[in-house]
Amino acid sequence: MERSVWEPLLLVATTLLAVGLPWRAHLSAVRAPQQWLAVPDALVSLTIVAATTWAVIALLDGRSPTQVLPAVATAVLAAGADVVRSRCGLSPRTPVLPMWFVPAALAVAAAGAAWWAVADGPMDAARVGVLALVMAVPAAALLSVPLAFATGASRAKKAGVRIADLETLEAATVVDTLVLAKDGTVTTGDLTVVSVDPVEPDHDRNLRWFAGALAKASDHRVDRAVATLSARGQLTGVELVDGVGVLGSVDRHPVRVGVPQWIGIETTPTIWTTVGVEVDGRTLGSITVADDVRPDLTRDIGRLRSLGLDLVLVSDDTDERTRHVAGLAGIDAVHVTADPASVVRDLVADGRHVATVGLSRSDGASLGITVAADPDDSPASTIVADDCSPARVADALALARSTAARIRRVRTVTAVLGLVGAAVAATGIAGPVIAAAVAVGICVVAAAIATSA
Repeated sequence: MERSVWEPLLLVATTLLAVGLPWRAHLSAVRAPQQWLAVPDALVSLTIVAATTWAVIALLDGRSPTQVLPAVATAVLAAGADVVRSRCGLSPRTPVLPMWFVPAALAVAAAGAAWWAVADGPMDAARVGVLALVMAVPAAALLSVPLAFATGASRAKKAGVRIADLETLEAATVVDTLVLAKDGTVTTGDLTVVSVDPVEPDHDRNLRWFAGALAKASDHRVDRAVATLSARGQLTGVELVDGVGVLGSVDRHPVRVGVPQWIGIETTPTIWTTVGVEVDGRTLGSITVADDVRPDLTRDIGRLRSLGLDLVLVSDDTDERTRHVAGLAGIDAVHVTADPASVVRDLVADGRHVATVGLSRSDGASLGITVAADPDDSPASTIVADDCSPARVADALALARSTAARIRRVRTVTAVLGLVGAAVAATGIAGPVIAAAVAVGICVVAAAIATSA
């Protein structure tokens, strides 16, 4: 009497659970069955339907209620995997399995069922076929790759790097040439004061103070560098003279800061930019600004080379300045051009896999990976970073490559474990409890590999 009361309830509960909990897998299987080789939603759906059907038949045939465990375990694992996949940011159509896995798992299940149909009959054949599908654990594939991607993306985000998709990771693994725009990569993109030269030694303090205070009124790169020399003064009558400089009053003292010829001062020729400073009608001296080269540049360039990259520096600045900065960075390949995309096209035409830094976006905060034969200014594969310093770029490429390697590893391990599990089930030695435990165990192993360092 007890069996007649709770077994129908168990049957209904199992069926509802198996059909309703992993509904996304069933829906995906119906909508895109053509992708069943790489995205195993169809195999997951087939496994759940087969395991549920077997549970119904087994209960109606008076077999042990433990026969429902494979259906319940598969449904729960598939639902959990779908939650991870939906939250990791990957497309549901992202390939998660080697192309050989699904046909191999189906072949093993079919072969095992055929053998046991001949040996013991259709009931045992059905049980073996169902358990082989369950122990192939297609749900583990839905879990492992998105979890590995989410783990890598999370670690990258902590390092100031944002990776959007699996295609970008794969592209990063083949990059062999890195093209860097001078400004914003090996330099900060700003200028810095490298020399303050007063006409008289006792003019040094006033030279710094008045020039720095007036320069705060301008947003020009040169003036921003000069402005770092002092605090803000009281400015009046400020006028920006296009292409020449800035004039105005600082604390009621008339001041001019601009090109030396405008100020009327002779300066020593240099590859950098020099401005003259005049206060109260007297020439106080000159200030020279240069590219602000990033600290630890040599070390960070070494990190990029350790990743197997050939480095190319491009700039539309003067040849002397570009080569000077390239020398500080230890980069031999230099191109001074207003069309850096042409450099990329030539490299790709030579068979190189190119990543560009500081060329793809106006803010210079992206790493564009170009592997096509006709690159443009917006590569399809882009890693966004907080900045494009060599250190950040090295972090981005290293993290992208390690994440891609982790995904390949977990994909292979999950597929092999699933195929071994299916083969073990095909021998007929696995019961429903073992099948459910193996399915859970393989998912646990896949999750551990996906989140490993």
